[in-house]
Amino acid sequence: MIRRPPRSTLFPYTTLFRSHEVRKLQEQREFELLKAQYGMDNNGSFRDQSIKNMQKAVYAGEMSVADFYNRQVELRVAEMNGVDDGHSCSKDLIPKIRAICLSNNNVLAVWLCTTVDHYAATYGDKGWGCGYRNIQMMLSSLMHNTRYNEKLFNGENSVPSISKIQELIEWSWRKGFDPQGCEQLGGKLCNTRKWIGATEVVTLLSAFRIRCQLVDFHRPTGPDGTHPELFQWVAEYFQKQEDFKAPLYLQHQGHSRTIIGLEHLKDGSFRLLVFDPSHNRIQMDYFSSTASAMNGMRLVRRPLGAMKARHYQVVAVAGILETEQEFKQNKILRSVRIPREN
Repeated sequence: MIRRPPRSTLFPYTTLFRSHEVRKLQEQREFELLKAQYGMDNNGSFRDQSIKNMQKAVYAGEMSVADFYNRQVELRVAEMNGVDDGHSCSKDLIPKIRAICLSNNNVLAVWLCTTVDHYAATYGDKGWGCGYRNIQMMLSSLMHNTRYNEKLFNGENSVPSISKIQELIEWSWRKGFDPQGCEQLGGKLCNTRKWIGATEVVTLLSAFRIRCQLVDFHRPTGPDGTHPELFQWVAEYFQKQEDFKAPLYLQHQGHSRTIIGLEHLKDGSFRLLVFDPSHNRIQMDYFSSTASAMNGMRLVRRPLGAMKARHYQVVAVAGILETEQEFKQNKILRSVRIPREN
């Protein structure tokens, strides 16, 4: 399974004998750089980075002083209430995307999740927050299903902030979920910039008694490093007839995205439809007008040849953990590996 940050990447290259102090200092610097890259240096938090980058935006003329102070107040309220401030959220995109897909003569069919909002990275989480933003996308969908809403939100329709999600993952660890992941991340996410991945998504949702399926596409299964079995699995997921269809969380080394559906093309191939938190709200506004809608589709369409990471993980929501036995069994994370090994 992909775990972020991989423990092996956090140790500098060493030689058997380090005879010079220069080498030691160089290795120490490399180690500190790697820790900073993966948010493991504990320097900064979502709020700290937000304020720092908003100040830079003011100095660069990208934000007015008045807007800076207003955003500071909104940030303080959001952090206090544990609710995302909505500045990066784009809503009502699924019907627009469906209409655009069906208007394309090259598209035979399109399958989409029931609903989902797009959450983009902001001043506070650029460079490390993609996992949290994709969790927000997943939660924005689940809140529209009564069964999931009751487990997650107690009937309330508010998406938690990144800081609140960090708090909830720590709470999930304390309940005994994914002890290996807890140990790897030092048991602490709050007030850090640590990266999270698919295993933390499963940990969080499982602690709220939501059943998840974690699927490891652990190596390419097609020519030129492609993953046709990933595409086929996603197609089968979205084609299955259900009253409610959640999006899929997609992880690969260094980044995560949300699969909202896929298109079936005339040549028999599939094309994934993906929300990426690195696309900002201005870019997602392309879907607001007919003239710019195709620019928006270029952001979300991903053919087979565009998905060539060595290893992918997918998290699918698969119902409720009804019994206490199921709940306890899911404290240890398990994955399905595709292709299956003999």
